[in-house]
Amino acid sequence: MDEIEALIAQIRLNGRQVWMAGSQSEASVAELEQAMGIAMPPSYRAFLLKFGGFSVGNSFISGIVDGESLGKGTGWLFGDTQKFREDYQLPSYLLVVEANEDAPYCLDSRSPDTSGEFPLVCYELHSRHVGRMANSFGEWFMEWLRLSAEED
Repeated sequence: MDEIEALIAQIRLNGRQVWMAGSQSEASVAELEQAMGIAMPPSYRAFLLKFGGFSVGNSFISGIVDGESLGKGTGWLFGDTQKFREDYQLPSYLLVVEANEDAPYCLDSRSPDTSGEFPLVCYELHSRHVGRMANSFGEWFMEWLRLSAEED
């Protein structure tokens, strides 16, 4: 069992609800990339292909649900990003992966590293401060799972 599966098992063992949208197709990911005008970074792309979207309790990681790349509701990267752009003038280079009302967590497409990964940042809506949380979505997701597994 890999570390992600072990963490998910621990979260469930702790009595917390885990939800996954399920694997999504390459075509769905390509449609999202085309609509956003950005190639998704490798770790987030792998997340979409394996999980689609994800939640532990009331914490959701946005993605693609039911093959609908351009879903408008909460839980879709497309819908969450569009909502924050319309309601809060979120900069176009940010893609919302966790829709927090005060400070969403976003992929920052301005500065990919040599492998194409985007840093994961927290964007404070009122101050417009951008705080780097991780070097990549994959790094952040692992820490998010570890913290979720530690909570009872």
